This record gives sequence, C-alpha cells and structure tokens, in this order.
Amino acid sequence: MPVYLFWGDEDFTLENEIKTIKEEALKVSEGNEISPLNYRCLDNPDYKSLIDALRSQPMMFGDIVYKIRADKYFLETTKKIKLNDKETEEIIKALELVSDRVHIILTCPIPKGDRKKPDSRKKLYKAVQKAGSIKEFSAFKAYEEYKIVPALKTMAQKMGLKADTAALTMIVRQTGPSLRDLYTALEKIKLIIHPKDVITLSAVEKIGGDGKNIFLLNDLILEGKESEILFQISNLLNKSHYLEILAFLQSFLSKSLITKIYSKSMSSFDIARKTGQNDYAVKKAIEKLNKISLSELINIKQRLTQAEFEIKSGLKEPLLAFEGAFMSNTDENTAGEML
Repeated sequence: MPVYLFWGDEDFTLENEIKTIKEEALKVSEGNEISPLNYRCLDNPDYKSLIDALRSQPMMFGDIVYKIRADKYFLETTKKIKLNDKETEEIIKALELVSDRVHIILTCPIPKGDRKKPDSRKKLYKAVQKAGSIKEFSAFKAYEEYKIVPALKTMAQKMGLKADTAALTMIVRQTGPSLRDLYTALEKIKLIIHPKDVITLSAVEKIGGDGKNIFLLNDLILEGKESEILFQISNLLNKSHYLEILAFLQSFLSKSLITKIYSKSMSSFDIARKTGQNDYAVKKAIEKLNKISLSELINIKQRLTQAEFEIKSGLKEPLLAFEGAFMSNTDENTAGEML
C-alpha cells in the first residue's frame, strides 16, 4: 500500500526519495510539469484535512501523491496536534483503506543534531507501519568519513562524474558531511572540469571550503593554533551539538595516535588497511603528524577526555571545557582536582 512515513535530519536524501516516488507514481517525463491536482502538499493539516486526504479517490487525471508534513502528529512537541480516541481510530481506518492510486507520504523532518524521533509505541505509528513503510533518513556525522565517501562516489556517478578515493576524500574534508553541500560542491566541480568528467585534486582545490568546516580543526590542532581552534569550535557549536564535535575530535585523535605510532614501522598502505582509512588520507596525515610529537598528541587526547567529562557532568559549559583542552596556558591540574 502506498503509505510512507519518512523522518530524520538528512533532508537532502529525504527530499530525493519523495521526488523518486512522485516521478514514478505520476509517470513524469523530463520537462513535463506536474499538475497540482496530482501532487498536493499539506503542512501539519488539522484532523478534517488529514482525513480528507487519506480518503481521496483518483479521478480521470491519474494517481495522486500527497506530501504531508506530520511532525505535530508523530513527534513530541509543544504544538503537538491532539487527537481524541475516536479521531485516532478514524485516521487508522483511513490509513488501512488508502487507495492503491493515492500515495501518502508523511514526513517528520528533524533539525540536525536534534535527537527527536517518532514514538514507535503510538497507535498512529503502528498503523503506518502496518499499512505501509517507515524509513529514517539520518545525516552523516563528521567522523563517519568511511560512510560519506562511498555515498559521495554514488552521487558523483549519477552526475556522470568519475573520481578516485583521494579526490572524494578531499571534497568531504573541504566541504563537510552535509550531503546537500556535497552535491553543490560536485555541481561546481562539474562546471570547472567541463567537458571532462574526471574530478582532479586541482579542481577540488578550486572550490575551497566554507570556513566553518569541522575538518579544519585537524590541521589547526596539529599546527598548535590555539586561538584559531577555539574560534572554529565556537562557530561549530552554533550549528552542531557538542557531542558530535567531541566524537569527531576523539576519532581524529585516536586515528592520529595510531598512525603516528605505526608510521615508524609500517607503510601508509598497511596503516590504511589496518585502520580502515584510505592510503591517500594516511600519507597526508603522516606529513602533518610530523609537526607534532607523540607526547603532545597524548596530552591533547587526555585533556579532551577530561573536557568531555566536565561537559557531561555539568561542571563546565562546552566552549569553556574545550578551551581547557586546547589552550596551553590553562591550568591542567584544575580539572583533575575537581575529580
């Protein structure tokens, strides 16, 4: 039955999924416009409007696709739409009887970093699950480069572009983990390299970064640029949850320590295979790691672990805790005494 509930904080892939359903259901060919009679959008409609949509019947103009934003029905919010038992049961019956030619797409977009999710215990959720399908669209975290690069490769192939892992990794590190931003970066690169279709490192360099990319922290840490590190973290805290930043930094420092230790006895290829990285990234990392000693890396890792404890325990605000981890003039013993 054509009933869907799409939710999550990755709006780019969510929207693309809706586009695919819409084009397949309405048999849209390139260049043709979709009639407003066939494709209708509702934003958290009231009970009556929702029931009317679910009970819709297609006419001579073909199938109907409803895109219905429904976060106020499925998420716990202060403006949640409240239904009585009778209304809930009516909606459930209507979901069970949706016409095969009426496609209901219920969406619950969630801001990035927000941990809200539909309550799977609710009757409406179970009704959608029984009548159709539910799919989560989860945004990649900055430390999930091993997932982002393959996704970016698929995206590039669909655009008729070719690229090796080195070029794709460079795009991710310049642009960040947002698939929408990565798609925009590929569009820019496609224009730069036209009429060729192979993405080169020089083409990637030309598009640059956005100045707030979390990957910039890597170089700043290895170069010991303390004030710039704090400025960058301050910017990131305005748009990302501190746990995401902590996870990224812990992952980066762990990989850096392993790479630093192994680089004395292993090739970049062997390190890449052992740590799940790509050879190009390891070679670049080894070059940068020459700027910092092993003991300095260990100290930063320990201070960051302390900062994580201070934040989660409520002892310090995130920015102040990060300052303690990266500013060398901070009294490192203070936090320890608190323990």
